Amino acid sequence: MEPIYWLTRQNEEAEMAGGAESIEARLVHHELANRYGDNASQAEENTLACLGIVRVPADQYWVNGYRYTNASDAIAEARRGSVK
Repeated sequence: MEPIYWLTRQNEEAEMAGGAESIEARLVHHELANRYGDNASQAEENTLACLGIVRVPADQYWVNGYRYTNASDAIAEARRGSVK
């Protein structure tokens, strides 16, 4: 199933947990919400795998509130900032 289905179910269960009368009912709704969230993650992974999409980590560098994906740009910005 599509991730959106599981995310919708997760949100509905979370809302139902908020309106539950008893602690037991609240716990059941929270547990279901957690399971639906796990199902959404698994569905997303399956979709990525079926389409041949590979997840790769990407480094990010933060300098003076700006984000850089290239280390040399981040270093240059940091040096410009230290000259001021």
